[in-house]
Amino acid sequence: MDSSQKIHINVTGRGNSHHQKPPHDKPSKKRSLWVSFFQFVGLFVFFFLISALIIMGPTLYAQVNFLFAAPRIEETNENLGLPVAAPDYETIAPKLDTPNKVIPKDNRIVIPKIDVDAPIVFVPKANNQIILESIKEGVAHYPGTALPGRAGNVFLTGHSSYYWWSGGQYNQVFALLYQLDANDLVYIYYEGEEYIYKMRDSIVVLPTQTEVLKQTTTATLSVMTCTPIGTNLKRLIVRADLISSPDVDTRKIDEFSKIPSIPVFLPLY
Repeated sequence: MDSSQKIHINVTGRGNSHHQKPPHDKPSKKRSLWVSFFQFVGLFVFFFLISALIIMGPTLYAQVNFLFAAPRIEETNENLGLPVAAPDYETIAPKLDTPNKVIPKDNRIVIPKIDVDAPIVFVPKANNQIILESIKEGVAHYPGTALPGRAGNVFLTGHSSYYWWSGGQYNQVFALLYQLDANDLVYIYYEGEEYIYKMRDSIVVLPTQTEVLKQTTTATLSVMTCTPIGTNLKRLIVRADLISSPDVDTRKIDEFSKIPSIPVFLPLY
């Protein structure tokens, strides 16, 4: 075989090899796409969890702290110096009717079981933005609903979770509201007097179910917050009945005919 034949064979061989495709080219590209996809999902989940921990930090702390405090509270049935629950008033009356008992002079709500002790802010107007600003300072009383101790529905609302850097001191005051059970006690201090309500039940409603604001013929209390925690999709309403109050001057009782009509949707918190 002369040199010209060798060159021809080599050139032909190179030409054939140049046109051959790698046998596993397509599968390797698919694997690469899947790896990139899972890397993106992993990074997204990681940064989402980090962001959630930063935003929900105070709320998560409240949840964990309650797990450790709950057994002690259940055993002693007392917290913040007050009885936590009672199947009937007679079981707690001796603890409440003490001569040296200190009654807060400001308007406040105290729920011993979930360690709530916050001011009550009386909102001048049923405006969503005004209410949002008011609950930075405590728990808001919804305008037009009954006053504490009076016949009717006292309607209070506050945050279950909010941005800790802009929501004020009480941005997760009701983070544990869902932990309340029947017979748990809620203490309302209004104009230097103490009013005790006993929880009856709780319900979850949509923002459009404004019937929860309707007035009642008996003295009741409704405490509202957003649920699930970290969202404003629905509203958790804890309802309670008045079981103890001082004598009320009937001249101070509002005429319910003056109560404005209820809104078309519940406030956004």
